[in-house]
Amino acid sequence: MIGKPKYKAFDKVEFLFNENELHEGVIRVVDELGTFLDKSDVSYDIYVEEENMLYKHINEKYVKRKIK
Repeated sequence: MIGKPKYKAFDKVEFLFNENELHEGVIRVVDELGTFLDKSDVSYDIYVEEENMLYKHINEKYVKRKIK
C-alpha cells in the first residue's frame, strides 16, 4: 500500500521478476511512495548477491515473502 511498505531495507525477501522468475535477495532501497513513472504501488530495489545484480523498481505485489 502506498506510504505503508510491508518490508524495510535489509530485509531478505523472495520475489518474482518477469512474473515467472523467482529470486532471493536483500532490499536496498524502499520507494514507499512509488517511483516517478509508477506511483501505483510501493517498490523496492533488491540486490541478489549470487548474480551481483540490483533489481530496480520491483513492485510490492511481486515480493512474495520475507525470509528469516
